[in-house]
Amino acid sequence: MKSELFHEPVLKEEVLALLFFDEVHTVFDGTLGLGGHAESILEHVPQITRYVACDLDSQHLAFARKRLQKWDKKIELHHSSFLQVRELLEKMRIDRPLVILLDLGLCSNQVDDPTKGFSFESEGPLSLSFDDSQEGAAAHLLNTASQKRLGEIFKLYGEERRAHAIARKIIQTRKETPFQTTSDLRKLLEDITPPHQRKKTLVRVFQALRIVVNDELTVLQNTLTKALEVLKSGDRIGVIAYHSLEDRIVKRCFAAMGTPVTEPTERSLHTVVRDPDFRLLTSKPIKPTSAEILRNPRSRSARFRILEKI
Repeated sequence: MKSELFHEPVLKEEVLALLFFDEVHTVFDGTLGLGGHAESILEHVPQITRYVACDLDSQHLAFARKRLQKWDKKIELHHSSFLQVRELLEKMRIDRPLVILLDLGLCSNQVDDPTKGFSFESEGPLSLSFDDSQEGAAAHLLNTASQKRLGEIFKLYGEERRAHAIARKIIQTRKETPFQTTSDLRKLLEDITPPHQRKKTLVRVFQALRIVVNDELTVLQNTLTKALEVLKSGDRIGVIAYHSLEDRIVKRCFAAMGTPVTEPTERSLHTVVRDPDFRLLTSKPIKPTSAEILRNPRSRSARFRILEKI
């Protein structure tokens, strides 16, 4: 295992200041990564009695376990998706209040390690899967999906304007040579994209494939539903999103849960018939400061939202 693995936790100070409070005893960290947020939280919130965390990357779990070994009596790590939040928490006795943290961003190690296939910057297997057992998942998608399906993926999940032209070229190319590596896809995209648009197109297409390979948006929606069912009065959930598609899901979910139920009556079209069960603690998303963005450019798109069970 590489000893130099590193990832700068995004919005670390804001997470501590806004999501946590003195009474918190249990944490569910759905995206443990290399344990950056976990280390910060466990250091600054000493009354925590249990820190439950998940990650689909076994290398990350092993590294984080070693990093957090001074709190080994508090931590419980699982090689699973945060989609298991309800199942994991319901089967154990936990001390309340509970805080759930979901940092939806890629760990820097996933981007920088070419063997994980997340980046177009270096040669690697065309995988893009958070689960390290699913090697070549993106390559399989490119080599088997229809032209219509690929066009829909790039347009819907990457918001790529030339989605269908790219899909058409992929179909033509794979007839001669199937896609295997990140460089295979990068070369195709660079060949058919004007130089001034190449970087954005690469980002959009790789993002779209990653979202589909991991079924990210459906998993996020289902995870939010399960997480909200677990929360009890005084518990909180905080989500850090990095692109508009996932942030929109979080924004709409939190807004809906924090809005009173109304019905039309003789007095008003919007008479409150039931108060909301949740309170939105962030009327606008919390964003990184200019200093953090300068220190960690990958944080610039982060959006942090918090919801509390009343």
